[in-house]
Amino acid sequence: MRVVILGCGRLGLRLAAKLTKEGNRVVVIDKNQNSLHKLDRDFSGEALQGDGVNMEIYQSVFSEKADVFFAVTNSDNTNIMAAEIARQKYKVEKTIARIGDPIRAKAFEELGIETVCPTTMCEKKLLKMISPVKPQDREEVD
Repeated sequence: MRVVILGCGRLGLRLAAKLTKEGNRVVVIDKNQNSLHKLDRDFSGEALQGDGVNMEIYQSVFSEKADVFFAVTNSDNTNIMAAEIARQKYKVEKTIARIGDPIRAKAFEELGIETVCPTTMCEKKLLKMISPVKPQDREEVD
């Protein structure tokens, strides 16, 4: 599978490492060259310095078909725009954008862009952590 990752922060680094180790062909794009230098020594993919909304970088990256596109920068606007470019112009079937604002994430999901919202995920996890255990959820101890 050919995967393109926009954003080489903590999440992008982890995705790149895992996907490369699984044998996927991975391209990582980030505007900061220092971020790209943090890629694992075992990373066998391609690292490109470029802005997430620069059409020249996309023409280069998508000259070969990509199966998946992740937009995981720290900018909701960049992630949405990049995911739309990948989906609409380059016909990438699976485009996923990290969106920090829950309201925007929901709106873009309704428009057909798959999103991951860390804010909502964390909220659910935290609330679950303080929820009292319901009697029916307790295991009986003899």
